[in-house]
Amino acid sequence: MTSPHATGWRPTRLGGAEPGTGVTRYRLDSGRPGPRLLVLGGVHGNEIGGIVGAGRVTLTHWPLVAGRLDVVPITHEAANLAFIRTGPADGRDLARTFPGDPHGEPTEQLAALVREELINDCDALIDLHTSAVDADLPDFAGSLHDHTPYGDACRALALDFGMATVWGHPDLAPGRTVSAAADRKVPAMYVESRRGGVLDATMLDRYTDGVVRVAEGLGIMAPGTAPAGEPLRRLLHGNGDTDSFTAAPVDGYFLAHVEMLAAVRQGETVGSVVDRRGATLTEVIAPQDGTVVFLRRLAPVTAGTPLVSVCTEIPLPAPLESEPPLKGDAR
Repeated sequence: MTSPHATGWRPTRLGGAEPGTGVTRYRLDSGRPGPRLLVLGGVHGNEIGGIVGAGRVTLTHWPLVAGRLDVVPITHEAANLAFIRTGPADGRDLARTFPGDPHGEPTEQLAALVREELINDCDALIDLHTSAVDADLPDFAGSLHDHTPYGDACRALALDFGMATVWGHPDLAPGRTVSAAADRKVPAMYVESRRGGVLDATMLDRYTDGVVRVAEGLGIMAPGTAPAGEPLRRLLHGNGDTDSFTAAPVDGYFLAHVEMLAAVRQGETVGSVVDRRGATLTEVIAPQDGTVVFLRRLAPVTAGTPLVSVCTEIPLPAPLESEPPLKGDAR
């Protein structure tokens, strides 16, 4: 007899009814024991690609074979309504606030709710982000990659997602959903894409299909439910904390001298800060050899604004250089 929980998605309100005080969780349950996968969108309220990408997952009654799938399309509702990155009531960034505080400011209370009701009740986490509206990151799946068994489990999720670029981090900055998951040793990954604040059909397909591929890898869905992912083309390794990227030393206008994913050498000029007449106020120098993985998009900057980041690119293993990986081989 089929469990009633397996017939379709069931929305449940967690926390308060007012935006920013709670979340709406959509659950699809197989009615059988198995892994519990949690998908979050809208941790930043203006990253609409992650919101719609997560929401589209809930439009299909996927054929689960085990476990369950929980999706929260809009994690920070108040920020989304204002279409800003942070909480309108307190200016806090939800993605810097975990584990939160149930008695703190509104964003702290929301972080505590998400941690307690969602992250503490899952076996794997996907957090769907996009670039911010004022800066660009490449399209990639990211995770911890510290060569521990836990880091390997996080890396497996990122590889299963099926994006051409995978970025591994030697450690995780505090305050993130993925660091909250790491506190419980729940494997976790996140996704970023270019062009924050807009919708792109190809990116949305990547997000929806990627979630399904991770569910396949966990055994929640049967292999082949989603189309094969992109061939792995680039492995990156380095700090992914945007708060620590090379910042503007003065106010002015940022002019990039390189393209996203360009190979650069330490000491190379990768950009400059100019005044209104175009006179150079300061040059922006690559801090190391590597690949450009972050570029400021909007020209106006103030001292301290992140401008550029460069991280190490790891050579692909020989089989991946010569042919695309077979589905399921990434692990």
